[in-house]
Amino acid sequence: MRSAASRAQAWRIISWVLFAAFMLAAALNMLHRRAGFLTNYLADVVVPAWLYVNVRGLSPGAPSTLLGRTVGRTPETAALTLFVASTLTEISQIRWPHGLFAGRFDPYDILAYACGVGACYAAERWFGSASSVVTLPS
Repeated sequence: MRSAASRAQAWRIISWVLFAAFMLAAALNMLHRRAGFLTNYLADVVVPAWLYVNVRGLSPGAPSTLLGRTVGRTPETAALTLFVASTLTEISQIRWPHGLFAGRFDPYDILAYACGVGACYAAERWFGSASSVVTLPS
């Protein structure tokens, strides 16, 4: 069993890795570099995952927010809400390709959202949140 401190450290690292991956994808796209998966799908995987980690308050020191208290109340609520919201932004591109979420509809983006959120959901279910502490009777 992992200690609360080691879980907290793991979530802190996960949060920073997801953020760094997003920054890499953003930089490559802003520089108009074609890099296959890195420019086509990396942000679609890591942004919903990073949002999951932050909405759930898994990274130590994350402030409590209204979004965290509502959407992030349970792992299931957070995962489902973030997946549905991400999918709706993708579906909006069918009718509104130059709108708020400009782009071209790509069903693989929806798969990327599911992979990112699903991985964080599975990780939380597997090794728990940073604050879940098992107390033993004295």
